[in-house]
Amino acid sequence: MKKLILPLLFLTLINCSKDDEGETFLDKYDGTSWSVQEEVYTDGEFEEVADGGGVEVFTFSNGTYFYSQVVGGGAYPGAIDDCYQFKEGTNVIFGLEMTYKILKNEADEFLLEATLLGVEIGTIKFTPQGENLLMTETSPEEGTETAILIPSESSYDDYCN
Repeated sequence: MKKLILPLLFLTLINCSKDDEGETFLDKYDGTSWSVQEEVYTDGEFEEVADGGGVEVFTFSNGTYFYSQVVGGGAYPGAIDDCYQFKEGTNVIFGLEMTYKILKNEADEFLLEATLLGVEIGTIKFTPQGENLLMTETSPEEGTETAILIPSESSYDDYCN
């Protein structure tokens, strides 16, 4: 009986590891939401907060729109939330045609290329860092900017539907 159990256990482990190999970033983070971690200067010291009084939430999806983003005024009276959904291909944002192309969708990296009116304007890369995500935006005009995204209790749907 022991001779039968060991080969079955071995086959089970192999099958489990093969399933993990096919997982993409969008599979792994489907339905998760993230907010930008910001630093604010309070009483002479920097303090990390989830938002600087406003709202910026990213929600990933393994559907037509690979991520949705809300940017808003948050605590400011009369503040309006701007809602965006991004899909591969052409997106109309502020009346302009922006095109997004997914360059990588691997378990540990999601990389997009953005073009505006046919001209490449940069890339956006999301990579896991512990329980957070690192978002790196690179453009010829502004160089490289990074932000840490932390898990959010809020989602795009809380603000934009």
